[in-house]
Amino acid sequence: MFLTSDRSVCKKFFCVHFVVPRAVGFFLKAKIFIRDSTSKNMASSQGYLGTCAKCLGVISEKGCTAEKLNYHQKCFVCSLCCKELYGSPYYTMNGKPYCEEDYLNKLDKCASCNRPILEKVLKAEGHKFHPECFRCTVCKKCLDGVPFSVDPQNNVLCMDDYKKKVAPQCARCKKPIAPPSYTNEVTRVLAMGNSYHTTCYRCEDCGLPLSSNSDGRGCYPLNDRLYCFDCHKRRVPNVGRTPAGKAK
Repeated sequence: MFLTSDRSVCKKFFCVHFVVPRAVGFFLKAKIFIRDSTSKNMASSQGYLGTCAKCLGVISEKGCTAEKLNYHQKCFVCSLCCKELYGSPYYTMNGKPYCEEDYLNKLDKCASCNRPILEKVLKAEGHKFHPECFRCTVCKKCLDGVPFSVDPQNNVLCMDDYKKKVAPQCARCKKPIAPPSYTNEVTRVLAMGNSYHTTCYRCEDCGLPLSSNSDGRGCYPLNDRLYCFDCHKRRVPNVGRTPAGKAK
């Protein structure tokens, strides 16, 4: 019999949040101002219209203000498609203006619904989600802020469904071998083709915790039952002093 202590039975994960830092102005409209050529004050006041933040030219006719900067109307355009943005909804990303369509196309897409993620992003298992879209594959419970695990097919599962569907069952107590609430790993013992909780791996007669050491706590199985050396010896008087297996 060979014993194996396995710490990778189940990995318990927690999702990570971050807020989209790029969407500065949702549906902000550029303020339009038009120079009145009949106004002497306006005509003489180039400082009022100022300098275009894009081309650095003087704004002498139609201009607009966005993000506290002045532009020629024809210069305030989407950074990607060059569509003029004055008087239209626009968004900023890394200080650059975008039309709504291009802004949404540049955002991360939810791995579940494939829609753009406008606000809070949930990162888990190398993917990004809307928090409300990150759910258990089986019961559809939202997993935002709660521990979860994955099965061999990389399906995301809540811990309850992981225990039901994936976690190995202890041959002694018949309960799933899964991490307790205070940690994200669990150790199991493999013996005689079965899995055991470390606390369940005991002599079936006297309850002595078993190990792979030859100090009287080694496992000496008999008829597929677990015994310590002394209890095994009572059943088989001529038993030797070498345990049947070692930790692997």
